[in-house]
Amino acid sequence: MRTFGLKWGMALRLAVLLASFSMFAAVLAGYYIFESSRARLQGRAEQALLATTQVLARHMQAGFGTVARDAAFLASVAAIEQDRNVLADVFRASLVAHPSYLQIRYIGAQDFGLEQVRIDRKGDAWMRAADEELQEKAHFPFVFETLALGVGEVYVSEFGINHEGAADAEALPVFSMASPVVRAGQVRGVVVVRVAAQQFLRNFNSALPAPYGFFLSNRWGDFLVHPDSTQAFGFDRGQRILVQDAFAPAAALVSGVREEAVFSLPGTDDQEARVFSFVRMPFGRQSEERFMVVGLSQPMAAVQGEVLELGRSIFKILLVLSAVGVLLAAWVSRLVTGPLQAMVRAAQAFSQGRAHSDLPLKREDEIGELARSFHDMEQQIGRQITELNASRDAMAHLAHHDALTGLPNRRMFEQRLAQALELSRRSGRDCALLYVDLDDFKRINDVHGHAVGDLVLQAAARTIMGAVRQADTVARLAGDEFTVLCENVDSEEAAGQIASKLERAFHVPLSIEGRPLPVRPSIGVSLFPRDAQDPHTLLANADAAMYRAKQSHRRRL
Repeated sequence: MRTFGLKWGMALRLAVLLASFSMFAAVLAGYYIFESSRARLQGRAEQALLATTQVLARHMQAGFGTVARDAAFLASVAAIEQDRNVLADVFRASLVAHPSYLQIRYIGAQDFGLEQVRIDRKGDAWMRAADEELQEKAHFPFVFETLALGVGEVYVSEFGINHEGAADAEALPVFSMASPVVRAGQVRGVVVVRVAAQQFLRNFNSALPAPYGFFLSNRWGDFLVHPDSTQAFGFDRGQRILVQDAFAPAAALVSGVREEAVFSLPGTDDQEARVFSFVRMPFGRQSEERFMVVGLSQPMAAVQGEVLELGRSIFKILLVLSAVGVLLAAWVSRLVTGPLQAMVRAAQAFSQGRAHSDLPLKREDEIGELARSFHDMEQQIGRQITELNASRDAMAHLAHHDALTGLPNRRMFEQRLAQALELSRRSGRDCALLYVDLDDFKRINDVHGHAVGDLVLQAAARTIMGAVRQADTVARLAGDEFTVLCENVDSEEAAGQIASKLERAFHVPLSIEGRPLPVRPSIGVSLFPRDAQDPHTLLANADAAMYRAKQSHRRRL
């Protein structure tokens, strides 16, 4: 009896010891995996928020660049065209194409900056100011500072509240961009584009999911956009509501010490805990070294949701491991030691992102169950990381493609255009740039609604893709404006054939929800290097050619 008791006691003690070691190893491995994966998942979530903020800032820069290009283009038109009626028509067309534009005017350099042509938006209509309504504007910075600029340069104002009394724009947040009008080497005046800030910015933050909060401040830190609208434009009410006061880490961005910041703030009785990401975005001309601070916030619960799910999964697995260790330690004491060590090594390798040996998934005992549980946990973590990567890739795709048509956007097209011109210089083969604009597209939106207008844009994109060569690059710049980059074009006639084929493709009405809808394009063509030596001028020439085709009312090309 004494010998039997001794053996039983040693077996029990060995089982308890092995069970204790098994539980300790499982808990240690689970904790190590959880802590390592938690830090990685939370870090990835914070980096994803920062990447989203950076993409948003680049989108905003592209938007400001579009307005600047429009101002410079309209100034170039004013330098060529002296007929004020024609200028008024061009200004009106630009207002039609850009809903956020409130006012476009040509201000002469003489007569104390007297306005020569002014087109104002009033609701959905556009008004041209009568001669007696034109005002002297020489005392405004957007006039006297712009007059000191060179050809193609653009003046960018700070954001502020409109107090000029423009039609339908009084007390609205606005900003202006202006470019000098130069004829025969002399500055004759300026073209000023006034933009509604809220509608302009809505193009960027409207695509953000509901949990995101959007912030924007000027270079002094005054909030221009805040989730709480009462915090924006405080300086116009005699208050200074600053981003560096609301968020201390943002002070480093305002002072120029840092370019970006990611931080979290604990929750209060009125607000949940959130994670914030701010980036410093260059604004205006490079020589001025101006900037704005762009920020996004996200609830901490959204960032830590995957971490909590990971913790629950690990806790369930630890319960399984503990039960297996307690119930079967006596029987598997000798067999468990080696596999457990392998499991710990696999856990450490996985937490460090290294490959590990195959787990004994086919075993029909507790070791196999443990291995399968660990494998399931590894797969779950892998899927979560894959989802984070997919989200990041989607944001990267959104930064380079138009969300409605799937075509390359302006940013990606300008990159490809610059590359194509460089290749053309080396190869000696010409390039053609087609600028396509759908006629009366606003009427389609007004008559059939914006949903049908979106279908028309998608159908037009497919028609253009089907009409040009497979190697050509088709992009959507904005609204109903498309471009086609044709490389390796041997002659002007070859470019004309491509454009004619594209124009003929629209002879067949577009099929919109099973119904035919006639749509006609206006097409402008410019050739490199014949018509321009740089991407910006080549695009501007094609755009100008398109406007001439549109204004002719007789020919589409």
